[in-house]
Order: sequence, then C-alpha cells, then structure tokens
Amino acid sequence: MNDEQTFNENRGQVKGIAIGNKLGDGIKIASLPELGPGGSWSTCANGCHLDPPQDVAHVQFRSRIAFKLVWVPTQNYDSFILVDDDGNILAHGKPLSPVGDGSPPISERARNYRLVQGSKYAKAADAIAKGVTAE
Repeated sequence: MNDEQTFNENRGQVKGIAIGNKLGDGIKIASLPELGPGGSWSTCANGCHLDPPQDVAHVQFRSRIAFKLVWVPTQNYDSFILVDDDGNILAHGKPLSPVGDGSPPISERARNYRLVQGSKYAKAADAIAKGVTAE
C-alpha cells in the first residue's frame, strides 16, 4: 500500500470490521523498508467476494493484494492456489504436513473458500476442482 494510506481507518465502509480498525503502527513495524516505500499487511478477506472487492485492503487501505491463498473446493480441500489481485494463478500446491499435524482443519479450509466463492479469486480454484486446467 502507499505510505499515505497506512494510517487509514475504517469509518464503517468495510462491513463486519470494527470502526477505526487502527492498523497503521503495526503496518509500519511489520513492513520491510528495504523493499521500497509503502507498507504490506495481511488483512481480513470479508467482502473480497464482491465486485469490486469490498475488503479491508481494497476499501480501507485503497490497495491491491499481492496474493490470496484459496483452498480448492474438492471433497477434502486438499490443495490450494495463490492468486493475484486479478485472480490469476501465481502458484499451487498441497500442504506438506497431513491434516491435524500443522495443516488447517478442513472446516477452516472450506471457510477460506466460502469467503471468495463466486468471485474472481475463486474462478481458478473452481476450474481445478472440476478437473479443468486453469493455468
């Protein structure tokens, strides 16, 4: 995000997020200045399924996302993709550790997918789940 946006607050424009949502100090501490001006932050995905996305990154901080991890909606949600802000696949993979041994439980993986379901971020995951090559 641009430096000018780092201390933006939620004034009610991001549904389901606390008014204020003051993240500026944390963003400054966690960002890597050697990567150039601006900050980086992991924000809530609530509202990212809308077009245009109405999540914290896009609305409160007026920024794009570098990537979003999306679990592929198969029976076990056993693979994931990383997509860019346009929904293009950057990478894909499977957890290194078995479920229950460091990987998120299936309920969390399914919940992750439901946050993006129907959006540009889900299209490639949906295609992979249907056996269509999305790359």
